[in-house]
Amino acid sequence: MHVNPVDQAIILAAGMGTRIRGEAQPLPKPLVNVGGLPLLKRAVLTAKKAGITRFVIVLGHDGERVRGALAEDPELAGVELVWVLNERYQLANGVSVLAARPHIRGEFFLMMADHVVDPAIYQALQVKSPEGGLLLAVDRKLDTIYDMDDATKVVTGPGDRIVKIGKMLPEFDAVDTGVFRCAPALFDALQRVLDEKGDTSLSDGVQALVAQDKARVVDVGAAWWQDVDTPGSKKHAEKLLFKSLTKAIDGPVSKHINRKISKSITRLLVNTNVVPNHMTFVGLLVGLAASIVTLMVTPSSLWLIPLGGVLFQLSSAIDGCDGEIARLKFKHSDWGEWFDTIVDDVVNTTYILSMGIAVTRLTGESLWWQLGATTFVVGWIVAGSLYKKLLENGKGTHLAIEWDFQNARDPNWFQRFCDRFMFVAKRDFYAFALMVVSFFGAPAFKVMLALSVVVVGIVGFQWALTAAREAAGRRRELTRVEG
Repeated sequence: MHVNPVDQAIILAAGMGTRIRGEAQPLPKPLVNVGGLPLLKRAVLTAKKAGITRFVIVLGHDGERVRGALAEDPELAGVELVWVLNERYQLANGVSVLAARPHIRGEFFLMMADHVVDPAIYQALQVKSPEGGLLLAVDRKLDTIYDMDDATKVVTGPGDRIVKIGKMLPEFDAVDTGVFRCAPALFDALQRVLDEKGDTSLSDGVQALVAQDKARVVDVGAAWWQDVDTPGSKKHAEKLLFKSLTKAIDGPVSKHINRKISKSITRLLVNTNVVPNHMTFVGLLVGLAASIVTLMVTPSSLWLIPLGGVLFQLSSAIDGCDGEIARLKFKHSDWGEWFDTIVDDVVNTTYILSMGIAVTRLTGESLWWQLGATTFVVGWIVAGSLYKKLLENGKGTHLAIEWDFQNARDPNWFQRFCDRFMFVAKRDFYAFALMVVSFFGAPAFKVMLALSVVVVGIVGFQWALTAAREAAGRRRELTRVEG
């Protein structure tokens, strides 16, 4: 069944936040900085990644201060912000939901300003229908919950129905993440409770829909989340954010060495005005320094070889900072992606060339600078061809290239070989390998120079095969259409 995506959301940002405010942290909770961004801004930008572009933000305590801080933020210019002031913010949060009702038509997301969540949670809800009621994203990984006493517990039944919801349930099988996909029926349910009791919580509204069999759950699976109510939960939310920076495609060197270095640097910079391109430029300077130091080597200063290797590896580690800052602070740009890709290629090819020249200076054998120059030239020929493909696809990173061996149904021996040893061509691996080799001096560099020619040749040959197969596929498609 096709489910239409939802592009509007209500964000509740009306609470007093007494548990996190104090002399050390006087800001209203929606403006508390977590991972380099105020909580409310992070909530908006996270949801935007799932296609949500209109936000009805319900304010209460210190509402004008919150609005004043974010209403003209240029980084939020791509979304529509509707500000609503709930004068009765001291009542339960269901009253804040009702305050947004005049500004909502049709289905909507409902979220909390003080929840830091994985964008995957919104994406999971985008493909499910609330069927006239609501869908609640729940977490069944109960052993990962930071503060279970404060969590809203959920009992689920057959068909992912919600049976009970509340903070004091003695037995439960899931926890409320604070992200909902709702039909307008939630407003009606909350209004009935408010009319009866003079107050209403969101849980009251959910329970009213439970009685009508209109409340179900969606399991978030491996996705993460954290509500920020206390200094301790804020620290845990930042821990989860930084943990999420390790990508599934990271190799062992990146995961266990480079990320530890880059994340340490990113932690120091995340609350500054440093942007991703600044760190890309720093990586470029360190990488070029590696080449310059290597070129300066003489028989009496062989220690410059390992120094160059260490700088080259450090450049590779720093290379992770730009992407980490971009993901933490939603600062991705097409220009930045291209800048990072080109800088990587400049640093890599220049260092290999410097290795060849250094070995030739030490041995007097011209073969080595020739191997370095061959790698440099062939490397840029291949890079130029890849750039052309990326421009055609509107991408700016080599990671967007689809190699034929990755999708081959019946791979030949060469495709299997490329698939098996693909990690050798990844920067984290070869930068670390070159650093290790640099400690063994010129003889080890000779081996690496010979291997570098082989590797860049294999990459070039594999790309030629990939391009040829793509061209053949386009010709077949054209013949089929014309026929």
